[in-house]
Amino acid sequence: MKRVESTGLGGGGDWRAMLAAHPVRNTAVTVREKGENTVTVVVKTRKPNYIIPPISWFVPYRPEREITLDAIGSRLWRWCDGQRTVEDVIDLFKDAYDLSFHEARAAVVDYLRQLIQRGILAVMMAPDSPENRTCPGARSEHQAVNRREQ
Repeated sequence: MKRVESTGLGGGGDWRAMLAAHPVRNTAVTVREKGENTVTVVVKTRKPNYIIPPISWFVPYRPEREITLDAIGSRLWRWCDGQRTVEDVIDLFKDAYDLSFHEARAAVVDYLRQLIQRGILAVMMAPDSPENRTCPGARSEHQAVNRREQ
């Protein structure tokens, strides 16, 4: 059995597809820029189902979560505009901090993964990535039904 691995920013997978992806900002967040080096991103949170009386009397619910990005995080945030690919962001980071591509890739991918987990960013895979293509031998459900009827 052939193992299929993820192509996202998670572990393992096709690095070419990940590098061609476009990191995009969550449009539902509110951004507050505090100077040139600091960005605060406010993410709305869902109220958990377990926050009901009497639990809600003791466990406070916050409808928003503020995440303050430092100078490096703010710079990465500005570069993730939906126009640049992950590879472009890595190249900008590499040039800005005088790193090798592989050092920059490790740092940027890890940081982007954290921003995605916190709901600040999302990743749009490139249209020609393997994740967005079907296998050449695969049939749609409609084709399979039509074939059975014949």
